[in-house]
Amino acid sequence: MKGRAGVGEVALTTYEYKTAERLKKDYSLYVVFNCASTPELHKIEDPARLGWKPIVKIEHYHVGAQAILKAANAT
Repeated sequence: MKGRAGVGEVALTTYEYKTAERLKKDYSLYVVFNCASTPELHKIEDPARLGWKPIVKIEHYHVGAQAILKAANAT
């Protein structure tokens, strides 16, 4: 079950998405839009078919050795 104060995009965890992919029509997603006013419940069977896009998070930043050496020599 996912809920939104208004109407907006919904995200699944990796586990939820993989389970939806594996179970297909045996998996349902319940989404409640407008939780802050007049809630609307929507049931989606086989939600993996909806064309979900992965969210990529930044885990690390990197810089080359030349930038480090240049910055160190500038002081």
